[in-house]
Amino acid sequence: MKISWYIKRLKTFSLGEFSYRIRQRVRTHVFDKRLMEKSTAPVELPKSSIIEDGSAHLDYPIFDKTLDVFKPVRWHLDLSTGREFPKSFAHKIDIRSDKYGSAKHVWEVNRMQFMLHIAMLYKNSGNEKYLDLFRYHLTSWKNENPYMVGVNWYSNIEVNLRLICWYFCWQVLDVDGVCADIAKEPTFKEFVRDVWRPLIYEHAEYSYNHPSLCSSANNHLISEYAGLFVAACGWDIPNRKARLEYAKVGLEREILTQNTAEGVNREEAAEYIQFIDDFFLIAAVVGRRAGVEFSEAYNKRLHSMADYMNAMLDCNCNYPMYGDGDDGFVLRPDSGGHFNNFKSLLSSFAVYFEDASFKRAGVMWDEKNELLFGYEGRKKFLMLPTVNTGFLTDGNRFFPESGHFIFRRAEGIAGSGFRETYLHFDAAPLGFLSIAAHAHADALSFILHVDGFPVIVDPGTFTYHTHKDLRAYFVSTIAHNTVCVNGKNQANQAGPTMWLNHYKAKVVSCDETSGEVVATHNGYASDGVLHLRKIQFDRDKNEFVIVDTLRCEKVATVEIPFHLHPETTVCLDGRIVALDVPGARRVVIELDEKLSYTVCDDGWYSEHFGEKVPAKYLYAKTKCNSDVEFVTKLRVL
Repeated sequence: MKISWYIKRLKTFSLGEFSYRIRQRVRTHVFDKRLMEKSTAPVELPKSSIIEDGSAHLDYPIFDKTLDVFKPVRWHLDLSTGREFPKSFAHKIDIRSDKYGSAKHVWEVNRMQFMLHIAMLYKNSGNEKYLDLFRYHLTSWKNENPYMVGVNWYSNIEVNLRLICWYFCWQVLDVDGVCADIAKEPTFKEFVRDVWRPLIYEHAEYSYNHPSLCSSANNHLISEYAGLFVAACGWDIPNRKARLEYAKVGLEREILTQNTAEGVNREEAAEYIQFIDDFFLIAAVVGRRAGVEFSEAYNKRLHSMADYMNAMLDCNCNYPMYGDGDDGFVLRPDSGGHFNNFKSLLSSFAVYFEDASFKRAGVMWDEKNELLFGYEGRKKFLMLPTVNTGFLTDGNRFFPESGHFIFRRAEGIAGSGFRETYLHFDAAPLGFLSIAAHAHADALSFILHVDGFPVIVDPGTFTYHTHKDLRAYFVSTIAHNTVCVNGKNQANQAGPTMWLNHYKAKVVSCDETSGEVVATHNGYASDGVLHLRKIQFDRDKNEFVIVDTLRCEKVATVEIPFHLHPETTVCLDGRIVALDVPGARRVVIELDEKLSYTVCDDGWYSEHFGEKVPAKYLYAKTKCNSDVEFVTKLRVL
């Protein structure tokens, strides 16, 4: 790794963090290495008729690739490049370049969500071949990943995701069941004793001893508390009582620290909301099952988080895609295609809070909720009335303390001529903590969905640590629907997941009833430019007026893009643009007469991690040497 990255990283440290990092370094490079050298010998692989036969196939999605889980798994292989990470000391492995490929692809396999699917195949069929396959894969993992050997021991979040997955596998297989045949079967009992329990105990100790604190205390820390809490509820891990209390206190603290009182997650990454909400929800559900309840403050904040999530989803449960998104899931039992966990979580929150406002039309009971709540939960869900209009309210939802604004107009009943105009405006801080790891430089950007279809979009994420140029593009200001000055980002990207010189966004005024927001940010103060954007929504006309005011102390080059969904058809006629997306009403844009726009086709759109397709965008560029105002009107016909 380059020395320059370490220097930039040091700039994000507080004085207290230096002490923490030194202690962490001793833990990872001295004690962990000693433990690695004491790793136990491999265990004999059990026989698997599915593996030995070799003719059956079951493909499980791994981002843009698939894994055949009826074949032996290469646990260190990056499916996207065909390269393998070394089986060497975990903390010495380079994951921040593409030297060995994409660690994200390796980790996604090793989160073992497919093992939950195999466990359910056994439960539903009673066929021993699936149980043998389960034993085979987990024993193989233990043999190929001795403690602290390989990239799968690099990150604590991965350790805890495995713990949570194994907890639900344990429940599905009913390992502790008094009358369960599986609990009495000698071969399986031996497997639990020699393979599974030792792995659980190793993972629980790793989780406790490697906390992500200080500038790293984001969703990783939440995962660590959640994983350890679930493990302590489910198994008699070492120091169980103390670990349970430690994890519960941590979750109680972080739900208030990492989410605003309005329920908005401070990492400023919309797709991560389903990930973070799941950690807190699953911990609460598992805790309740074990007789460990969380506080009223915890549940109140979780309800606020559910409320914001519900508000930010359009009528088809599409989210606004601001910040990073990596298709990461805490729990995913199904094996088909792309999984909309936001929709699944609406069902979860409807049952957990017994709140019908989350039960939109089209939201269904699924395997994940069956795992969480069982038969009694399904009965509660079916008894709740459906919100027929498909969303919480017909109207705007503003979250001014958090800097997120949702404009909405809806007509009709879901499934019968339903129409929705939806715009999300982002006037939030860059991100969370000193590195703002999963933020994008997107101050004052907006997206527009019509009738549940994205039209003007955030291009997405695509990658983290590989494809350096593409990573730089997807997080950049020019890749968002805002104003870019002098070709610069609004903050300084210091690494793939690190920002310096964070801008400060400010909401100048807002009125939810009249539908008007005015906000600004100081990201271009060093260039002598202040950007102020006003968005006003005329509900009667179904029209947005966007006014960009630039206060320029010196000459500046200004670029204004509008990024379009790949399926959008564009017709530019002078200052009038018509945008058509299949299934949605037409959007007409009236461009500012002071600007000359062109349609460019060299943009990108990444709806899912690891996937990208070409996309068009409207683009204007000009020079300003004094205060100037640009007015753009968007009307949904």
